[in-house]
Amino acid sequence: MRREQHIRQLVDYARQGKGKTFIILVSSILITGTLLRTVESSEPLIISLGLLGVVPLLVREWKLGTIRRSFNEDPTYQRLVRLPFWLTFFGLLGFLLLLWGHDIGLTGSASLSPLFTLLLTVFVLQRLCERALLKLEPDYITDRELNRELN
Repeated sequence: MRREQHIRQLVDYARQGKGKTFIILVSSILITGTLLRTVESSEPLIISLGLLGVVPLLVREWKLGTIRRSFNEDPTYQRLVRLPFWLTFFGLLGFLLLLWGHDIGLTGSASLSPLFTLLLTVFVLQRLCERALLKLEPDYITDRELNRELN
């Protein structure tokens, strides 16, 4: 019964935020498209404005972490449950730093390698975090399970 309650709380929150997330994502795409046509600035910097769509993801990760924190009082669990938010946040910062480095000419044409390394590192760390959380809390609901429930 406890696992079903956890799933219900997470699904309820995720369904509430879908409309707002969609509106912010479409707005950021429109703003980026407009700026690409009107502003004479470097493309990587302007394209980074399109990443405003990551902001709703950060809000979602924080809120899901807050809900998940209520499922277990273990201090290790309490710290680990916030890790997906921080990984997303530092991944965004790393990506913006890569764009900035490309913009000023530090990385040259080899900027795809650091980007793939950044994405792979964030992905692996999030999977390791999920495994650790599943060991601490058997009723932990992974993002895959949450997405399955939403569809």
